[in-house]
This record gives sequence, C-alpha cells and structure tokens, in this order.
Amino acid sequence: MRKKLIKLLICCIVIPGGLWAFIINFGSNLPERYEETTGLDIPMPEPREGYEIIYPEVIKTSNPNYTASFYYISKKRQVIYRYDADRYLELQGENCEGLIWYHDQAKNIHTRIDKVFFTRDRLPKFNYYNPGKDYIGIPTDDMSAVPFSIDGGKTFYVGEVTDFAANPSEQVEHFIGVDDNPLTLQFNDVDEYMRGFINTITVSGNTGYFILKNDVLFGETAFYERIGLNPRQSYHSLNGVIDTQTNINLYLNGEHLKEVQLFGRYWEIYYKPAYIERITDARNIKLEPYQGWDKIRCEIGAEK
Repeated sequence: MRKKLIKLLICCIVIPGGLWAFIINFGSNLPERYEETTGLDIPMPEPREGYEIIYPEVIKTSNPNYTASFYYISKKRQVIYRYDADRYLELQGENCEGLIWYHDQAKNIHTRIDKVFFTRDRLPKFNYYNPGKDYIGIPTDDMSAVPFSIDGGKTFYVGEVTDFAANPSEQVEHFIGVDDNPLTLQFNDVDEYMRGFINTITVSGNTGYFILKNDVLFGETAFYERIGLNPRQSYHSLNGVIDTQTNINLYLNGEHLKEVQLFGRYWEIYYKPAYIERITDARNIKLEPYQGWDKIRCEIGAEK
C-alpha cells in the first residue's frame, strides 16, 4: 500500500512539476517576439515648426516611456519680470502659460525652470519682490510650489507650502526673497535608540517669506548635507504660534504637533527667540533701493 502511494505521488506531483519547470526554463531561453498591437498605443507627438514638445512633470506617468500626455510649447517668449537691469524672467510659451527662464546677463546665467509648469492662473497676482542675489524664489499663485535657487539662479529646486499654512492669494500682501546670514539653532532630539540628545541645525538666511495681510508665512531653507539631500524649503504659518504663551504651551503639549513636526523635535526651533525675531522682522525688510518690478506681468499675445 505504501509503495502504491509513493508511485501515485510521483505520477501526480513530481513528474508534472518537473515537466512544468522544463517548459518554463525552455521558454525563457527562446527569442522574444514582439507582436504589433493596434488601438492600444499611446499616440506619439508629431513635430511642429516653432514649437517644442515637453512632458510637464505634473502629468508624467510612473514609467517615463509611457507618458500619457504631452504639451506643445511655443519657442516664443516674453519678459514677465525684472529684478534689475541685468536680471529678469521670461516666460516661454503662448497665452501666458509655459516654462519660466531666469536670466542674469552680467553673470551669463540663463536657466530654464523645467520643474514647474506655469499656467496663467498659476502666475502670482500678489506683489513680488526679490532683492536677494543668491536666493531667487518664484511662487505660484496657488502656493502649490515655489521654485527657488540658492546659487544665484544656476540651479532651481522646488519648495512647498504646508497644507495647513496655504492661503488664498487674495490674502497675500507680498512675497519677498532675501539673502541673510545663516542661523544655527539647537533643539532636543532622540536618536534611533530613543536616547535624548541636543541636536543642531543650520537654517539658511537665503530664503523667501510670504507676508499676509494679517500674518506672516515663513520659509526656511535647511541644509541636510550629512544625509545628502537637496536643499529643501518649506513654508509654515506663524498664526496662533507666537501670539500668546497659551498658544505656545498648547503646541509644546502636543496640540497640532503633527502639523509642525517634520522629524524629531525639530519644531522646537519655531519658539527660539532668535528664530521668532527673524521671522517677525520679515515684515519690516526694507525694499529700498530696489530696482525691480512690483509684480509679475504677462500679456496674452505679447510673446515674440
């Protein structure tokens, strides 16, 4: 009886399993065949004279070889902002939508910001100033992104406004980008073994500020060179944080902690006197002498 069960096991499991493994192995070594399919291919864009084909980051798929949408961007441009006689912004495209170029004629810097596609409703409508030379920040009107540079326009990254800090553009008095000295602050933190220690972070003075009509949104460019990340900049709200000691105590005791805690106890720097002083003084930054425009301007049909 035992021998019969063993034979049955071999016939029903071992032999079929071996044949299946052979077929799989043999088939994987055959040359691949690519059969043409119709009706399922994503249409490829056709070249157009005077236009460039781009794939805006916001509509790319996870596979760069299967981009679901594309955009014809005109090679025409128009100047939409001037910082001074040498530095200015151009918008490449038509109907006030496309990609922004940053130019510095004196330093021969000409950089196209491919990371953010500006549409007419994303060009900021509020007042915009950038007296800084190293720091250049260009906010979107909906606060969804802030392309910024800390090397005088050679390289641009993208900063973010936290969801709970974003405000309608109608409430923004102005945005200002400035150069300043770095600020080194300490805060309580814990390591991977949950042991407490004093951590140190350097916040760059080269940053941008959203000044609201009734508050200040602030940005900070923190450098995490020790872990090799690109400079990051995020904007938070001071509303309800420094107004009263009661509000500060609520935050310290955990109220809204999830909103402001980026990692460890990093949020403690928001209550350091030196940090609060810098942020609150942002409203009083002197713009004179400032040679630039006070707003970004774009006119449909003015591109050349």
